Amino acid sequence: MGSYLLTFVVAAGGTALFMPLLTLLAHRVGALDNTRDPPVPRVGGPAIALGGVISLALLAALVTPAAYTLLGTSRSLGPALLGSAVILLLGVIDDVHPLRAAPKLAIQVMVAVGMYLLGVRIEVLSLPFGAIDLGTGLGLPITILWLVGITNAFNLLDGADGVAAGSAFFSAAAIFLTSVLLGHPAIGLITAALAGALLGFLPFNFPPARAFLGDSGATLTGFLLAAVAVEASTKGATLVAIAVPLVAFAVPVFDTTITLLRRLVRGKPLFQPDRDHVHHRLARAGLSPRQVAGVIYAASAAFALAAMLFVNPGERTIALAFAVIGGSVWMVSRFLRLHELNELGRLAKRGALQPRAIALNVELRRASERLEEGRSEFDEVVLIVAPATDRRGTARSWRLANGRFVEEWSRRDRDEWEVVCPFYGDGWNGELHLRRRLGRRSLLLDINLLLELVQPALSRAAARIDVSKVGSS
Repeated sequence: MGSYLLTFVVAAGGTALFMPLLTLLAHRVGALDNTRDPPVPRVGGPAIALGGVISLALLAALVTPAAYTLLGTSRSLGPALLGSAVILLLGVIDDVHPLRAAPKLAIQVMVAVGMYLLGVRIEVLSLPFGAIDLGTGLGLPITILWLVGITNAFNLLDGADGVAAGSAFFSAAAIFLTSVLLGHPAIGLITAALAGALLGFLPFNFPPARAFLGDSGATLTGFLLAAVAVEASTKGATLVAIAVPLVAFAVPVFDTTITLLRRLVRGKPLFQPDRDHVHHRLARAGLSPRQVAGVIYAASAAFALAAMLFVNPGERTIALAFAVIGGSVWMVSRFLRLHELNELGRLAKRGALQPRAIALNVELRRASERLEEGRSEFDEVVLIVAPATDRRGTARSWRLANGRFVEEWSRRDRDEWEVVCPFYGDGWNGELHLRRRLGRRSLLLDINLLLELVQPALSRAAARIDVSKVGSS
């Protein structure tokens, strides 16, 4: 255990010591994120690589058994480290001179194919009901999907200060503990070095960030974790082989899955960036950058602990793990308002999958949220309120303008259609008139969603208006 601790501490210290030098170098070569003022250096990849390599080299020099352990597994882990070096180089190039998504993906796929040819491959899936021999026909595409998918999952998660690095730390810790418990010391040493390097980088990346992982750091971390997980899976045909990595990487995998699902059902390009990732949604929910990082850390730690339940699998343990995972995913989905999942569930009941309808109804759900905050996607929103006892002589009208209701009468133009939503208050009645010009693209609204979401949301927005003076002169 002393070797693991030494590797971890040296990697953390080495990464932290290299950060000032790498920061200066990033400013010289232009590896900067210019969306911040002042620009933030993207040096995560080189920092993590240097910290990890130095810690393993020092361990091999000082502890002979550790050196033999690393050399003895060079044939199996060597290709994974070689592929990680290529991914690191690609990421550094992208951090200095941004590359298009398609060429980067193509190179990642080629690296994954090379890994398969060198022996880093998924050949058997160990499931509760038995092992499935994939062969080359399925083994190659699944290996590519795993390596490239996890690589980009951590990269997609890297959209807020400290989020991806912190999540990767807990994932590395889970793989480390699993490897040690199952007797895979070489994998344990590599993941200890990676976890230490990530911990040494986190003080510079925690909000407000002084350095970013960048493409180099996020993709290096994701690829190395995915590759050592494949190597660990070849050590035994048990449920651990597939369950531990999937659960340990649950946060980035969940975020990537939802991202792809969201873009697919809305008919958007899969590689088109957006601001609807988990961390973006948490920020929109009112959390500060540090609170967002804290929530991601808590979720990553919880999934890392859940992954450990599979190390000694029993029926009750597996059932508990799946119950915790399923419940967590459901709660997160509900809290983050993942409308695409609601739409898929609703249309699944009808036995139909219509991407355009899903996209429109997702926008409708979002429109209801924006209307609740006082904004509108309609051309005009008019509120008419009057005492319940007399609607004619004392009715008053407000129009939504620039996010606020201003009192004025407004008649529907001839080129507008109108939907009237009645609502009621304490001693008063009202109507909301939603107007939209003719000739604009049809809204194709689902009437159920219109009644269930838009009308109540508009009513809540209108209820914020002081109607105490309704009926007074």
